[in-house]
Amino acid sequence: MSNLAVIFDMDGVIVDTEPIYRRYNQEIFKKLDIQVDEITQRSYMGGTAKRKWSIIKEKYSLPQSVEELIALQRTIFSQKEWDYKQLLFPEVLLLLMSLKKHGIPTALASSSEMRRIQTVIDQCELRDYFNEIISGEDFERGKPDPQIFLHAAEKMGVSVSNCIVIEDSYNGVTAAKTANMYCIGVRHKQISMDLSQADRIVTSLAEVNVAKLKELFALRHF
Repeated sequence: MSNLAVIFDMDGVIVDTEPIYRRYNQEIFKKLDIQVDEITQRSYMGGTAKRKWSIIKEKYSLPQSVEELIALQRTIFSQKEWDYKQLLFPEVLLLLMSLKKHGIPTALASSSEMRRIQTVIDQCELRDYFNEIISGEDFERGKPDPQIFLHAAEKMGVSVSNCIVIEDSYNGVTAAKTANMYCIGVRHKQISMDLSQADRIVTSLAEVNVAKLKELFALRHF
């Protein structure tokens, strides 16, 4: 089964950060004197900071540049205490350990900036479990564009049809399906996202194991 590879998103899949991001975002919106509606918030979830602030700037006619808005977010986020190990979904480590044991390559492909990704994997002690670690900040177009997933497959030397992506957002699922990859959507308990394009939807990664991944892989190549 060495042809099979698994690509993980980070926020909402590896660590339960989305509710916290939403709370901190409200602080930023308050400073900017705007009220961002739920539909707009969902439209940028899973994408890069650049995409997020481009959407918000245009919709609310903000005078700041996208770069200035990103800098404001970084400033506010950097003032917070982040204990990612407490936010780690416990099922993730079991799945990663099993994938490594079976020799199945993995990639972490997140829209977050590399600095934050490195902090997460170091705090959660996950570095040894990923063959590739990729940030969306390195691409001109972020999710829902498939570039990041196509790059992950190329880096692992695996065909896109042999990749299984685990995502939690509409933009992430869209990127995976546009890349012609099998996609498992993880439904968040607090935040409702449209995962209808996913090939399979689960409520927890406890529902995902190597045997089931191999079965999905075999069915796709039947």
